[in-house]
Amino acid sequence: MSDAHTPDTESGISLDKAAMQDADVQNVHAQLIRERKEPQEGFSPVPVFLLFIFGALCFWGGAYLVKYSQGFSGMVYDPDATVASSSLPRPEKSLAEVGAKIFKAQCVACHKVSGLGAPGAFPPLMDSSWVIGHEERLARILINGLKGPVEVKGVIYNGNMPAYGPQGLNLRPKQIAGVLSYIRQEWGNNAPEISVESIERYIEAYGKRSSQWTAKELLDDFPMK
Repeated sequence: MSDAHTPDTESGISLDKAAMQDADVQNVHAQLIRERKEPQEGFSPVPVFLLFIFGALCFWGGAYLVKYSQGFSGMVYDPDATVASSSLPRPEKSLAEVGAKIFKAQCVACHKVSGLGAPGAFPPLMDSSWVIGHEERLARILINGLKGPVEVKGVIYNGNMPAYGPQGLNLRPKQIAGVLSYIRQEWGNNAPEISVESIERYIEAYGKRSSQWTAKELLDDFPMK
């Protein structure tokens, strides 16, 4: 008898081996499925160590704010405030220096860098009796605003000056004093500065007024000399 396998016999052996391999694969797959955790609804719990780190960061942030916030005072971050230093003390800005910065940010669009204003629209500040005259008359204009016609250097202007006091843009007394002192000493103007204390008194007296002044009202109280 010959030991050689017939083609049919060899084909049968190959099929048996393939079937055995398929069975092995199925067994391994079934075992993996059994060992795998069942899916659950909802979110996975956050690891405890992450909660601990988050809590520590929140505590550190709160402690930092308490220590360095300076009571969340607006004056802490005031660019015009004086900062004391043990080695190089920062000199306090003059009222005119404070006012120059505010003027360039708030007023220059109308009254121009030159202080000449815009013909027919905005009055000049250079050599104007409204600027270098009575300080309270000028302070009222900035605190409460001005409406209606006003004569400046022989020209009638009919504009609308907004209020910068508590009922308007709410500048601080030092800022208002700075602007007024700046325009009274710039462009060849030679008038005394207006103190912060004076502006505080004027705000106490007129700060709650909601309407703008008219030129007539101001001239009735403070006639031009």
